[in-house]
Amino acid sequence: MKKWKVSLKLEENEKNLVELIDAKEILDGYLNINRNFYVELLNIAKIINRYMIGKGIEFVIDPNGKDWSLNPWILMLVKDNESDIPFRFLMKREKDLSGFLVGIGPEKFVNYLKESKEEEDEIKRFLEYLIAYPQKFRISMVIPNFIG
Repeated sequence: MKKWKVSLKLEENEKNLVELIDAKEILDGYLNINRNFYVELLNIAKIINRYMIGKGIEFVIDPNGKDWSLNPWILMLVKDNESDIPFRFLMKREKDLSGFLVGIGPEKFVNYLKESKEEEDEIKRFLEYLIAYPQKFRISMVIPNFIG
């Protein structure tokens, strides 16, 4: 499967490489994410300490090896509080403040989506759960280091 590569530098001496499956592997294209999703997510982050936002993205490379680092990315690192299962979403923001879901992980979650036969609906439902049930999840939203 084709993968996006995201390099994170969250601590001074600590770098991590996160690989996400290209959303086009399971969808017809990149999933459009409505601006309201981001607004609601940010509002929740202001009041719930389990939803955090911080800088850390060093670079983003697409499945074809092209460097997309100088774009407004959000890498969502999600953990379900009950099952401790991780989920990852790489989103590229647009000028109108909407965005596109371009990367999904881990591979186990992608395989589950493929088996469901309703991949897009499953992803949308999951993203809606992040807003509707914030107490169920811990989320770190990581943005590029170059953003002021």
